[in-house]
Amino acid sequence: MPATIKFRGKPEEVYNLDDTFAYAEVKVPVPAAHHCDMRKFRAHRTIGAYANSDLFPAVLKGVLAKMGVRVGGRLRLDQLPNGVTVDTSKFLATVTITVADDATWR
Repeated sequence: MPATIKFRGKPEEVYNLDDTFAYAEVKVPVPAAHHCDMRKFRAHRTIGAYANSDLFPAVLKGVLAKMGVRVGGRLRLDQLPNGVTVDTSKFLATVTITVADDATWR
């Protein structure tokens, strides 16, 4: 089973100049160990060696950048990159990012 990063955020609506709804977006936090399923990251083929090191946040940031997710940026809910799912059924949206087994950060 692939490693996952999960976080929650409030969807923010963006409107056009004529006050029609354009899209919704969620802010992407700086990834940390508490956002990750660490058991799966420790067993990950390419990232596992860094899962318990101080380099782990930088490795996560690199993996997310390669997937098209900008840390500190925003995810448009109508243009999600591959491997990203969003559940908006509750007040806070739950964003799940699935990191492929062959993912690299370089």
